[in-house]
Amino acid sequence: MHIRKLEPAHFAREYDILTQRQYPWADVVKPPFGSLVGVIEPGNTSKPHNHHEGETFFIVSGRGLMKVDEETAEVEAGDLIYMPPFTTHSLTNLSETDNLTFLTVWWEDMKLLTGSEGEAGAADAAGRRVLVTATPPTPNGDLHLGHLSGPYTGADIYNRFLKMNGVQSGYLSGADDHQSYVPLKAGRIGLTPRETADKFAVAITETLAMANIHPDLFVRPETSEHHIPMIKEFLAKLHKEGKLIEREIDALYCDTCDKYLYEAHVSGNCPHCRAGSDGNACEQCGRPNTCADLLDASCKHCRQTPGTRKFKQLFFPLSQYEDKLKAFWANVSMGPHMHALCEKMLADGLPDIPITHLSDWGIEVPVEGYEEHRIYVWFEMAPGYLAATSELTGQGWESVWKNQDAEIVQFFGFDNGYFHAVLFPALFMAYDEEIRLPDAFVTNEFFRLEGLKFSTSRGHAIWGREMLAQVSSDIVRFYLSYNRPETEQTNFEMKHFEDTVEQELVKGWNGWLQGLLAKTEAEYGGIVPDAGAWSSEHRRFFQSVDRLVQDAAAAYEAKTFSPQQATRLLCELARTADRFGKAEAHLQGIPSRKDERRTGIALELLAAKTMAMIAAPILPEFAHRLWRDLGFTTDLRWEGTPTFVPGGQKVTAPASAYFTSVIGALREREAVTN
Repeated sequence: MHIRKLEPAHFAREYDILTQRQYPWADVVKPPFGSLVGVIEPGNTSKPHNHHEGETFFIVSGRGLMKVDEETAEVEAGDLIYMPPFTTHSLTNLSETDNLTFLTVWWEDMKLLTGSEGEAGAADAAGRRVLVTATPPTPNGDLHLGHLSGPYTGADIYNRFLKMNGVQSGYLSGADDHQSYVPLKAGRIGLTPRETADKFAVAITETLAMANIHPDLFVRPETSEHHIPMIKEFLAKLHKEGKLIEREIDALYCDTCDKYLYEAHVSGNCPHCRAGSDGNACEQCGRPNTCADLLDASCKHCRQTPGTRKFKQLFFPLSQYEDKLKAFWANVSMGPHMHALCEKMLADGLPDIPITHLSDWGIEVPVEGYEEHRIYVWFEMAPGYLAATSELTGQGWESVWKNQDAEIVQFFGFDNGYFHAVLFPALFMAYDEEIRLPDAFVTNEFFRLEGLKFSTSRGHAIWGREMLAQVSSDIVRFYLSYNRPETEQTNFEMKHFEDTVEQELVKGWNGWLQGLLAKTEAEYGGIVPDAGAWSSEHRRFFQSVDRLVQDAAAAYEAKTFSPQQATRLLCELARTADRFGKAEAHLQGIPSRKDERRTGIALELLAAKTMAMIAAPILPEFAHRLWRDLGFTTDLRWEGTPTFVPGGQKVTAPASAYFTSVIGALREREAVTN
């Protein structure tokens, strides 16, 4: 007989309470569950946590307060509490004198996990309302592949996925006209800042369209009826309520150029990471600087070392929002790199951020005494999102940003991370405590070219329109997704691009699909057969396709967003289906196995249908063409569980390949600079 005593001498401290683990029982039994006894001392609380297992608490003695996500309830001896996977839970002992003792049992059940996430990760689509934003690009040049690899393709892919699921979503972006880089570019190309902003804003929208990226709204600040009034009202309200502070500081000034230096007008080395940096923010580490604290600073115009002069500026005190920001960061979905940035800034003390600069380019400051200043463009972007929402919805920004049933997902590069994760949320908190903050931040790292950073000034770039003029948008979108810099910097290399397209799309996807539709035509006259008898191989294949659908849905959801993963799942689907089809081909012409043969063809067509569905957010033109070749005339929608192409439906073998080789297509290109 095996008996284990509950002995305080064997207690360990886990989750801030005393515990003794029961199962697995070493050298006795290893059941499909784990178990421990927990003892919570008077007044104490177990550490809030979540995990992928399902779990049940049995209260043995005492009285406590159970919290599961946002729900709380008092519990006592004899009560049983069930927690689904990934629910955050804690237990507080309400007694001042007696211990609370409980037994917990947890287990892993993959079906339970699938249910907890919802069918295909897209459950509860009905009634969902999601605002998707991508950082407005600076109109000081056209978009190169480095730009396209990040928030613009990302937000478009996510928006397409949401719409396939019946979610009411809107994707907005716009031209960031008032960046200081615009007049800097204007001086180099002999245009006015306004002419420069207009020229490149048009080029950017054209390149986005060539890449099949279609925001529901692309804002032009100068022509928007909402933008400038909203920015001025936002700042004026903060100033009136005493949420801005005025300070006189030593700012960088170039005596040679007789120019106040900030942002694009000054460069040096970041005081935090020592990397090369322009003024106000470092692209490498993502942290802000004051310009005056740049190491080895130089004027961008004359390359001389600047001096300092005293200037009066308005500042926003981030430190006053530290506690609220910490609470926000604990709930918003963002990656480890963003969490690290927030924690580092917090550890060093959140700084005061200048929100006005001496300039003649930008939006006037609606505060007396600041007539020669302009609003800092990164301050402008926060209320700019509100203004754009008003323009997008026609119902006012409150219809989303004060709607607790809506969701907000923002796409941006890590170099813009501090603004979106620290500055903007604090500004929203200061402006209106009822504003709902974003639910998820989806970030990307830098995309490099042949090992070096994309650079307009050095001509080290492949421009989007240059690539898209020679290669289909689907192929470009596929490769940028396949090689997307999600958690680390990735690299564009011409040979890798050519080889990936050749192996995965031309030989892989194309070879399997053309062969499948051709044999359906040859064996069944192009009429989809109904499934007949099933073999164990059929069941395994269907399960593998079903699993790929679940994984793909997760790859498209904001909190686990990964086009890298989605493209690899598509390649895996093509390889798995091709192997399955070749194995099943041995049954062709054997009368006794005709029922199994038609099941095999039906399952392969199911896989092709699934491929069109999974591919649609990334390769919309290919997906639409394949969908039509499979005989469908309806819109392509997301399915949580893969279903058959209806028996009796006519499919059509493609007249030409879905994908063609890109080898040599760009070999003769010359980098173009503006």
